[in-house]
Formats: sequence, C-alpha cells, structure tokens
Amino acid sequence: MPKLSDDQHRNISFWGLACIAAGLPLSVVLVSVGLFILAGNWILEGRHRQRTVQFFTDPLALIVSSVYILFVVGMFWTESVENGLNELKVKLPIFLIPFLTFTAKLPRRKRIQELLLLFVVACLIGTFLGVIHFWIQHDGEIPNKRKLSVVISHIRFGLMLVMAIFILIYYLITKWKDWSITERVLAAATAIWFFFFLVLMESATAILAFGVLVGLSLIRLFIQLSSLRLKALVFAGILIGGIATVLYVNLIRANHYKEVPINQLTLNVKTINGNYYAHQKEVPYRENGHRVWNFVCMDELEREWPNYSSFDFTGDDERGQPIKYTIIRYLSSLGLKKDSAGLSMILPTDIGFIEKGYTNHKYTSKWGVSRRIAQIIWQVDSYSIAGANHSSLLMRWVYFKLGTQILLKNWMFGVGTGDMRLAYQDAYEVDDRDMLPKFQDISHNQFLSVGMVTGLFGLAWFCFAFFYPVSIYYRDYLYMMLMALITISFLTDNTLGTQSGVTLFAFFNSLLMIRKDYSEENP
Repeated sequence: MPKLSDDQHRNISFWGLACIAAGLPLSVVLVSVGLFILAGNWILEGRHRQRTVQFFTDPLALIVSSVYILFVVGMFWTESVENGLNELKVKLPIFLIPFLTFTAKLPRRKRIQELLLLFVVACLIGTFLGVIHFWIQHDGEIPNKRKLSVVISHIRFGLMLVMAIFILIYYLITKWKDWSITERVLAAATAIWFFFFLVLMESATAILAFGVLVGLSLIRLFIQLSSLRLKALVFAGILIGGIATVLYVNLIRANHYKEVPINQLTLNVKTINGNYYAHQKEVPYRENGHRVWNFVCMDELEREWPNYSSFDFTGDDERGQPIKYTIIRYLSSLGLKKDSAGLSMILPTDIGFIEKGYTNHKYTSKWGVSRRIAQIIWQVDSYSIAGANHSSLLMRWVYFKLGTQILLKNWMFGVGTGDMRLAYQDAYEVDDRDMLPKFQDISHNQFLSVGMVTGLFGLAWFCFAFFYPVSIYYRDYLYMMLMALITISFLTDNTLGTQSGVTLFAFFNSLLMIRKDYSEENP
C-alpha cells in the first residue's frame, strides 16, 4: 500500500471529524462512521508505538483520558460484568476521541473552524426535521414538544443548540470584519431561530443553560472591558436581566397561588342532575385561581365522558397521566364545575387538548416558557400529596436522594461499573418512595452517578480531571462556554450514560483543545 502524504492524512482526519460533527444532532450511524475513519487513518499513519508513548507521556492527555480509566478500574469490584462492559462500550469515546486526535495529523486551523460551522448547519437541519415531522404532520399542534427532537433525546439536542448558538455568537464577534453582510445576517438569524426552537421544545435544562451562559458571557465581557462607561452598561444589563427574570418568575408564581374568592357557606351541594358534589376544601390545588377539588362529581364525569371521547375514563392520556385528573384540572382552569354540565360547555378542541394531556387551557399555546415554569411550580406544590410520579423534576429529586444514600453506603470504592442500576433496584425494594415501577429510574446527576460507581475518591479524581483543562484554556471563550454547558448538563442529567451525551462531551472537549494547541503545529 502506498504511503499517504501528510496532507492526505489531514484530509482524512477532517472528514472523520466532519462525520462526527454532522452526526451528533442527526445520525448515530454517521458518528460511528466518523470514529472508524479516524481509527483507520490513525492505523495508516504508522509509528503506532511512538504515538502511543507520546499520548501516555502527555500530562494533559493522561488527565483527560483518566475519566475513562476510572470506569475501567470500577470493573474490578463489579457484580455485573455484562452491564459493566456495556457501560465501558458507551463511554469509550471519552478515551478514543482524545487518543485519535491528540496523536494524529490534524486538519489545518481554518478547517477546524469549518467543523464548528458544519455542526451548526447539522443542528439547523435537525430543527427543520423536527418542525416538518411534528408541526406539519400534526396540523400545527405538537402533542409532545420533547419529540421535536427527532433523532436524539430532546435534552441532548437542546444542549447542542445552545452550543451552536454560542459558536455563532463567537464567530459573529471575531469574524465580523471578515464576513459579508449576508453571512452576518444568516448567522444572526440562525442563532435567533435556535433560541425560539429551544422555547418551542420547552427543554428546561437547555433554557437554563442558555441563561447561565449568557450571564457568564456578560460577566466575562465586564471583566475584559477597560472603559468604565461600557462596564457600567454591561453591569446595568446584567442587573436588569436578573431583576426581570426574578419578576417574571414571581409573576407566574403569584398567578399560580392566586385564588378566585368563593363563599364556602354557599357551595352547591348537588349538581343540576341532583347528584352530590365532593368539596375537598383542605386540598389547596388551583388552576388559574380556581380550586381543583371543589364542585367535583366523579360519577357524572365517568358517565358522560364516553359521549365526548374514545379515551377510557379510567385510563391515561397521551402523556401517560390518569385522564380523569386531566379532565378535572382542565375544567378547573376554565372555571367550570366538574360535572356533566361542565363537560357540555367545552369545545371539541378542548377535548382534544385533554386527550393530549394538557391540564390547563393556558398550556395549549405552542410557545411558552411561562407554561413550563407554571408546570414546575405545580409539580413542586403537589409533591407532598401527589408524590413525584409524572413529574420529571421531582422524580430527579427522588433519584438524587436515593443515590445519595447509595453513595454514603458505598463511599470508599462505590458499587462498581455497571452496578448502579442494580443498587437502585435494591433501594426501591426497601423503600419505593411511592414511585410507580415504570418511573423507578436511576440518578440524573452525573457527579452523583460517578460517586456511586467509583466512590468518593473516584469522584474527587473525576472532578479534578474534568475541570483541570479549565486552568489551561480559561482564556478560550468557546472552551469556557462548553465547560459551563457540560457542567449544567452533569448537574441535571446522566450525560455520560448515553452515546450522544458521551460523544458530545468527548468531541467538543478534544476539538476545542486541538483548535488552540495541536492545530498550531499544522500551519
């Protein structure tokens, strides 16, 4: 086989990385193809021993890849070798991508920029696919906004969109003089579209991450500015933004807790059909100020509901919630009594919304950060009575508390790689925390998950290895945005437990490092 030139190896590296960049939001298969291309190119380059030694004698490379080695070490005391091997397979990109990029002939610096912009384009295609699949096919009504992410989890896709937004912001600033007016307008319009898509998708994690990254960007700008006047403007922007956010959330909270006045002494005892109402005055749930459990006649609702819908009254709506409670909450949000008369006053479109799982008529609009905040407030408010089932936020809290107990019980070495789910199953058998079997899941906090698997010593090393590169690349705006984004994802989700999450972290962590350092060796 003829030996390839350095430029040919660099081109192959580029196309391998390009497949990963494009595949992250669009295709798991494309990501795998990219990894195979990088691995094949590494083999074709030769000098295998020399480059392997180079990798394992580089302190930064060792520290970055040691995250994967932690999980390998955890295999020594695992009880489930099969689960452990599967977990190592999922997490392999944490080691493989740095190894294949830190020791290979890399694309030239300009082409690294092209990879970042290719990722942005792939994200744009991903949003179009979501709109086409779930907006047009459902006549403009999207029953589950999370499914706007067609290929991968909406959480991971939301994080990718946030990363894409800040890539565009970075290049708008640094390439402003080099780009044409058309390029600037396209970049700005794409960033704005990504933000509105985040709002449409209602990914709380991604929206939170976006807000945090905006705040960090403004703080960074404030520190770097030398003009006192500009510093004052940025500080005013931070202050106004913070106050506006607090007031906005407080307004939604106040609306949730407001109550339409009612005289308890004059409450109707019977419906117009002569059936008795149930008034649970001690249950404080409200929808738009109306008490949910006043004026409830369950018998009439159960008898009349089949006349309006094919959904079983004792079954679930499309979101997996008991539909009888969805009906009661929706009627309450309209200020109607929960009886046959109340049902007769709503429109067929309202019936459709109830079947789709909407519990409040105000939640039926296509856009709504306020709706998501209101839902979170409702979930927190109802936790003490209704439990955590059906609430992603509260279920995460239950998983976190159980995970903390598991960690404290196995604080030195952890339960071992692959045994975390078994440890949770044992914990649920002791106390299921009133969680239905279908909701009995594992930790959604990556730091806690690492602690449970490797113990407190392993968690300490993981945190060191994860944050150490910050001490080197803290001047790199994009790298700092990436680390802030991944940190937020680690706090709210088990990011390294999925192929897309692992690859997102490993790819950008390596790419932004070689963008600053290794690419300089290939001028």
